[in-house]
Amino acid sequence: MTDNPTHHRFQTAYEGKPPWDLGRPQPPFVEVADQITGSVLDAGCGTGETLRMLRDGFKPAYLGGFDLSAEALARAREKVPQADLYESDICDPAIKVDNLDLLISLDVIYIPGLARALPGLKRLSAKLRSGGLCVLNLPAYNWLYSTHDIAVHTSQRFVARDLIQLLEELDFEVEILSYRLCLLFPLVVLKRLPGILKPRSAASVARSDLHGTPSKPLNTFLYGIVRAENELISRGVSLPWGSSVFAIGKKR
Repeated sequence: MTDNPTHHRFQTAYEGKPPWDLGRPQPPFVEVADQITGSVLDAGCGTGETLRMLRDGFKPAYLGGFDLSAEALARAREKVPQADLYESDICDPAIKVDNLDLLISLDVIYIPGLARALPGLKRLSAKLRSGGLCVLNLPAYNWLYSTHDIAVHTSQRFVARDLIQLLEELDFEVEILSYRLCLLFPLVVLKRLPGILKPRSAASVARSDLHGTPSKPLNTFLYGIVRAENELISRGVSLPWGSSVFAIGKKR
């Protein structure tokens, strides 16, 4: 674990509030959470918001999660003391159970990049039972790479065909595939345009545009748009563009 080049950066980030920590479960996952039963593993659980939702709403038989950051795990244990939480790396994961029903990895693979993460993903997918689900969410479009990505240690952004190829390689059938933040995408591009055009800086000085929260009325309005989009996605509508890409695969 200690020789992983991102390990120290993550420990440092979690000394404050990292920009990727939403303080609530990832929105796209909430809309499909009613499919959850049995044993669940969150690969890259962060501070445990998704795990807390799973515990409170669905009470799976096994609830586990791992993360690269000991600080994130400490916060997750405060929220979800019943969960089996441990330090591990998605590139070389420790796996404690067989016959998983659900594997979750939300905004994790983009950090090491797919090439580094693929061996670990193959090991994780091998532990899913036939018919089990894999839920992925990742940032979209390499051309959208900006100072935000430098700040959050992005190695790679993705397009829909990347997730199709990944799920097929892992022996999944694609159940749901869609971009997210479709309606807000022009605003996202405009906000990030200065960071896209700006010369790249070191991660220590780059700043994510996720720092700070809009006013409560604006945040409520924006989150309502996201919820509406996620409801469409959960009903099988595939949105044509967005700042992230979301997929659910079913194990063959």
